[in-house]
Amino acid sequence: LLEGIESTVERARNIPPRLLGFSRRMEVSHQPLYLTDVIRESMEFLEREAASRGVQMSVRLPDNLPQIVSDRGQLQQVFLNVLGNALDALNDQKENGRIEVDGKQADNGTIIISVRDNGKGMPPDMLRHIFEPFYSSKKDKGTGLGMFITYAIVRRLGGDIEVQSREDLGTTVHIRLPLNPSEHTVEVA
Repeated sequence: LLEGIESTVERARNIPPRLLGFSRRMEVSHQPLYLTDVIRESMEFLEREAASRGVQMSVRLPDNLPQIVSDRGQLQQVFLNVLGNALDALNDQKENGRIEVDGKQADNGTIIISVRDNGKGMPPDMLRHIFEPFYSSKKDKGTGLGMFITYAIVRRLGGDIEVQSREDLGTTVHIRLPLNPSEHTVEVA
């Protein structure tokens, strides 16, 4: 019982700093970068945990994806959260857990990155709330801020994010990012 209380207090302790950090205007630091590099760096943070769970992670991005101008640190936060959620969705899976990242350049001056897992998926009523603050399906460890913050960052960078999921079949997160942020940047209050 005490361990449960301690765990809840620790989670609660982390909420205010995350909210404060989010509520402050985060200045976007634009720099030329390759999404392939950012995604691989993000995956390196999770490799050990994925390996210990028997989850295979793969990246299949075309060699000809152009450089974009964006914020490396904020993109890493986006991909760490999305990949971490995919890993969590494979928690109960005993074998053949997979997370696949692929991408393509769209005709409208954007790059679309898709992160797929073959985890437990989500029912439609859960999917409807995925970007709401404090909404979490992780009853014992989630704060419900991860996808809320991820959505805000992607929008601030001029992009868009969409989630498709089916129970027992897995989830796919599509992240659309502009090549030229000055044409697409959206302010998030």
